[in-house]
Amino acid sequence: MIAIVAPTPRERAAFTALCESRGWTSADCDSLRAFRHLLRTARPAIVLTRHRLGDGYSDDVIFSLSTASLRAATKVIVLIGAGTPSSVEARQVALGADLVQRDPVRTDVLAEYLAKYRGLAKRLRTTPPRAFGASFRFAGATIQPAERRIQHGAAVARLTPREIDLVELLFRAAGSVVTYDTLYTEVLGRRFRGDTANMRVLLRLLDASFRSVGLALRTSVEVIPKGGYRYDPTPTPGS
Repeated sequence: MIAIVAPTPRERAAFTALCESRGWTSADCDSLRAFRHLLRTARPAIVLTRHRLGDGYSDDVIFSLSTASLRAATKVIVLIGAGTPSSVEARQVALGADLVQRDPVRTDVLAEYLAKYRGLAKRLRTTPPRAFGASFRFAGATIQPAERRIQHGAAVARLTPREIDLVELLFRAAGSVVTYDTLYTEVLGRRFRGDTANMRVLLRLLDASFRSVGLALRTSVEVIPKGGYRYDPTPTPGS
């Protein structure tokens, strides 16, 4: 997913249209605050950000990625004004920006950089680092992501790749609502357009996997009408 961080609606719309024309998923943020909120539930492969934001700078965007332990696997493109001093451009590179482009932005060149960085990001994320270790507890079960296994007592079942993606996403955002926009982007790899049917099917599949090992997933995962899903990490009886 490509995170677009820019204060003006017109520019965000233009970059979103560019991504859609290439079949790339994206999420737009109008501020540093919105970007930090996005990082609570999403892992962008690329961040395309303006240097000057309404509530901060690209410096803060890069720092937020580092704080979330995402900097190593995320490519950062910073857009700066035509008259910006070269010292500011140099600072962006020193902070970790992979590319700095001055206005006017040439969309054809930008598109090729995005395509290049998407390929690099995919290779970096083949075995993504897990802050919570090789296995973790979720809704009373032990999840083993590498083996795509769920275990409760002696009962064991295998999960599909998308079930694992959904569990990990909910686990990272424990206690918060993961919106349908984020669910579709991160799990299904496409933009959410209002129809929740595919996600409902996936949740039912995951619920069946939990029931196969004797657990009730829906006591821990709440469906928020028109919102998304929320995982309650409070231990359930018998877990």
